[in-house]
Parts: sequence; structure tokens; C-alpha cells
Amino acid sequence: MSVINNSYPGSHIASLIFIDRILNRKIIKKSEYISIEKILEDYRPSNLFLSDEVGDDGNFISNPNPKKKVRQTIDFWREHGLWDSSEQGIKAFSALSNDTNISTRIVRTVFSEKYNLQTGLKIEPLIRGICLFLALDELTFSRQNSFKSTEIPLISAKYMPERSTDDTRLSINPSENATFLEYGLLLGYMEKVSRDKYIVDPTRLIKIYLSDIFSDKNEGSISVNTFIDRLNSNIPVFDRGEYRVEVEAMMKTKKSDWQPSPPHTLSKSLSHALYRLNLEGLIYLDRLSDSLEAVTLLLPNGELRTVSHIRMVGDI
Repeated sequence: MSVINNSYPGSHIASLIFIDRILNRKIIKKSEYISIEKILEDYRPSNLFLSDEVGDDGNFISNPNPKKKVRQTIDFWREHGLWDSSEQGIKAFSALSNDTNISTRIVRTVFSEKYNLQTGLKIEPLIRGICLFLALDELTFSRQNSFKSTEIPLISAKYMPERSTDDTRLSINPSENATFLEYGLLLGYMEKVSRDKYIVDPTRLIKIYLSDIFSDKNEGSISVNTFIDRLNSNIPVFDRGEYRVEVEAMMKTKKSDWQPSPPHTLSKSLSHALYRLNLEGLIYLDRLSDSLEAVTLLLPNGELRTVSHIRMVGDI
């Protein structure tokens, strides 16, 4: 049932984007629900459900698998509330929904729910994987160690126990690595650095929640710990976040070379993301000499930077 397993509902990102585009274009013209049958029959590209094989009549043979994937995708994301749903079908929630904010809408949909990472088998494998990779300092720009899609199961097996006490699979298996990586690029917790080489970088993921963190426009700077707490109240996969703490506890049961970040030191994934947001002119990383809440950021080339407060300086 895992959303990152290519055999199960929710894992076919091409179908997800295809359906979302239909709903976005439709709601601009008229706010009405579209039935699943209408999406499958009237809005699909003519070659979407055709295989590469030619039948005796000279026409391409129908391939039922893509059609099945589209229906599964609709059912999965309809259940989780990505689109407005009724007995008549589905539609976009807003006329402002578009290709540029699909990542934001998926992330907010996913993290609007509560999950049990010990036993969950749907979206939970995705969240476990996100927490795992954000905790691995060696896979960030700071360490400059990229990885291939095919290496994801090996990395997961090294640092995560294979199964929980109730026999729920916890590690990422070879049928899940490709989709996990696709979601990483779509949602913003990974970046592609070269052909088939990737790095952990949650900058775009954090950017989604900057408006929530700095919702009070009259507020000046906030402590870095307040920033992290507000971030984790929305998406608890970062340092000290509920899901992150739970996954790190799992990692500690696996005898590996992984070590948690030292006290008052941010993980390299979070350090790099904050540094990038600073370079992009969205936030300013400040150090107040009399602050007791300062933390150390681990940056590329072994550079260390002490930060106590963060303030918003750019437009989101």
C-alpha cells in the first residue's frame, strides 16, 4: 500500500500531475466536479492507454495498466484531500491552483494528517524516508557526497532496521527507490546535481512554510529555536521534530556509523537549507552577542556559522 511503491496507489506521479492539470484548467472556466469516467475517457491524451504492441488489425493494443494507475491515483489523493471531492467527482479547491504550486499543495495535504510511523503503510513510508535522508549528513552539499537512485535501498538498509516490532517494513526496498526519488524532486527535499546523481537539500520544502513561520508581519526577528519549532509544528521532519525524533530512534537501533548532531548544532541538511534561504534573500541569519539560544550551522567547505535569530527580509 506504500505511496512510494510503484505497484501501489499514489505512486504514479505522472498520473498525479496529469489529473491535477486537468482540474486546474477546468476550474478556471467553470467550477464544477468532473467524474472519474470523464477524466478517463474525455481528457486523456489519445496515446496514454496504448502499449507499444500492434494488434492484428494494425492498431496499437490497449494497455490497461496506465488506465488503472490514473484511477488509483484519483482514489488515493481524493481520500487524502488533495482535491475537492463529492459524489459527482473531483475538482480543484481553488482557481489559483496551478503547476507551480502543486508541490506546496501536496506537501500541505500530506502533513495535514497525523501518522503512525511504526505501523503505517501508505504515506508513512514516504515520511520515514524523508526523515532518514534529512538525518544523513554525508548526503548533503556540505559533505559533497551525491548518490544514485539505485543506491537508495542500500543507504536505507544501512541505517534503518528492516522491520518494526510488529513486522512493518521500515527500510526502502528496490521497488520504492525510484518513486521516493521522484517525490524528493517534486516536493523539494532532494536536488539533482548531475546525470543520475542527487543530493539531500530541503530548501524548497522549508520555503513552503516561511509564510506560516513569519505570519505576524509586525514581528521582527525570532530565535532560531522558535523558527525550528514553528517549522516542525507544520512539518515535523526536521531537527527535534516529532517524526524526525521517532525515525532517529529507529536508526539508533541499527548498528551503523550514524551519529546524531551534537547539542546546539543543526544537521547539515537544515544548516544548508537555512544558508541557501539566506543567500536567496528570503531570510537573514543573525547572531546577537547576548543570546543564549545560538546554534551552529555546518556549512560547505567545513565552515561553521553561529546563528541566534532569523528574520524575514524577502517576499515569499
